[in-house]
Amino acid sequence: RWLVTSGMAPGAGLSLVDTQAKAVRKLYAPGTANARADRTRFAGCPGPLDPTLAVLHGLALRPAPGGRYTVYATNHGGRESVEVFELSVAPDAASATWIGCVLLPPKLAANSVAAFSDGTLVATVLMLPGRTFEDAFAMRNTGIVLQWTPGTSAFVELKGTELVANNGIDTSPDDRMFYVASTPTRRVYAFSRATPGAGPLRFAQLKDFGPDNVRWTADNRLITAGLIDDEPACGGRPKDEKGIRCPMGYAVATIDPETMTATEIARGPRTPSFTGTAMATVVGNELWLGSFLADRLAYRPLDSARGRSLK
Repeated sequence: RWLVTSGMAPGAGLSLVDTQAKAVRKLYAPGTANARADRTRFAGCPGPLDPTLAVLHGLALRPAPGGRYTVYATNHGGRESVEVFELSVAPDAASATWIGCVLLPPKLAANSVAAFSDGTLVATVLMLPGRTFEDAFAMRNTGIVLQWTPGTSAFVELKGTELVANNGIDTSPDDRMFYVASTPTRRVYAFSRATPGAGPLRFAQLKDFGPDNVRWTADNRLITAGLIDDEPACGGRPKDEKGIRCPMGYAVATIDPETMTATEIARGPRTPSFTGTAMATVVGNELWLGSFLADRLAYRPLDSARGRSLK
């Protein structure tokens, strides 16, 4: 029933979406921010996140003791970091409490984060220093995956994870693998946690859209969404950062994590009021979509060709 969402404008924070009532309420934002620092787990964190500055996205959620959840979010507001929250959800109430952070190395910004069950974090860097969107759309490697292990002071680079615009990331339920989206190449790569530095084991090739975020479905498949990037009205495939802001259609696919076979489950037309499609999740018979540009979520029946936007 519930979705946790973020916002890429200062102060947008975290929100809780009731997918049945089609309603949204703030969880962590100015006026609704709670903090309780976990100094044991996050000893290197300098202090609570200023909710008026928070620019959060690239979320990850893991079960926690006592029926709670841990939410991880990349942040660009006030500091470059992964921020950590404790989420409590009851039938008629929910709350999020900030509990810690892990700072990014100097000059690096995380795009998305995922967690293993032991608390180890992996985060993507879309652009390393000196790299540009022009490099990415020319199919030159621009990013990498970072890893932070509990008890250590900082993220470290995972060699062998250099890709073209490292974007969404998620870990496998058995903790053996992690999966990274490379948007311009239209690929999702599989990496083994047991063989650091070995490079990707395999990849899924999407037909005509660039995968952005990756998530797990209830039946243990990956789900990814992104822009149909060869849009005639936008002059064809993007060549720079400005190009990805042009309204484009979207597509959604699920991926078998073993064979990396992709199966398209939905697509939609160019819609100026909802563009920048970046994530998808299935709730019952509805498909919910998020965006890196729009000021709303969208939802649609899975068997319908048209969606509805949530204002």
